Amino acid sequence: MDHILPYLFFLACPISMGVMMWMMMRKDHGQASAPTSDPRVAELESQVGELRMALHQRQEVETAASTSTLDRE
Repeated sequence: MDHILPYLFFLACPISMGVMMWMMMRKDHGQASAPTSDPRVAELESQVGELRMALHQRQEVETAASTSTLDRE
């Protein structure tokens, strides 16, 4: 029994993680997650889209400016 105890301590973490993952998957699998239409989420998604477009435009301007300064040299 004394030689088995260290192995049990070593295997306790992976086994417990496997049990937790199995229980989490089992819990989520039983429920049908219906998408909620929250207006706040839609507003935030539109703001993220606007910010991404502004960032893309700014990067294009900076790229154009850096290539024009390189052409002058």
